[in-house]
Amino acid sequence: MKLIGLIGGVSTESTMIYYRLLNEAARARLGGEHSANILLYALDYGTMIRHYDARDWPSFIAEVVKGANHLAAAGVEALAISSNTTHVAADAAQEATGLPLIHVLDALTDALNSTGAKKPLLLGTPVVMNGEHYLPALAQRYGGDVLVPTKEEQGEIGRIILDELVNGEVREPSRAALQAIIGRHGGDGVILGCTELCMILSEEYVDLPVFDTTALHAAAVSAYAFQGS
Repeated sequence: MKLIGLIGGVSTESTMIYYRLLNEAARARLGGEHSANILLYALDYGTMIRHYDARDWPSFIAEVVKGANHLAAAGVEALAISSNTTHVAADAAQEATGLPLIHVLDALTDALNSTGAKKPLLLGTPVVMNGEHYLPALAQRYGGDVLVPTKEEQGEIGRIILDELVNGEVREPSRAALQAIIGRHGGDGVILGCTELCMILSEEYVDLPVFDTTALHAAAVSAYAFQGS
């Protein structure tokens, strides 16, 4: 099993989900009381959200690169970032360390292509949905027509994520609001492009294929860890 360097803390809720999924995957593969071989570098969410709110991407990326460098110095064999938004720093972290980085968009693209989805609706933080970073990186990998919510809807989705889910709050009115947004766009699938969205949405609540990037990415990280084993 390869030693994976996990960059987390953005948010703590999503990091705990990744940690659980990676350990469940290791136990399923190895049986018994086994667990995943992980080193975690948890970023300070308070620092990161200030950089996010200010759209200070150089400072945001610098924090991620610092974490990646610490993990590299500790001897990890690959990197993974447990946050969709924080993948804005993925290329910089990989370049700074020279380590392989298991990218969330590679895992997502494989799932979209395997199901034949052509018009999925993307939900995430406003930065993920607004086309500044995430959508261009996805377009380099995926040829479908990704739908995005309106600016007003993006604000509501961002509020649900950043005011509620990152604090561990799952509210039924917010789930209903997300379901209504999904219903207005006519997509052939829904991308949960924020790691916390799996806390509130799944195929239990959405009558469409749901592409849960948290589960997809964690599965890809686990598969990489066991390559050659």
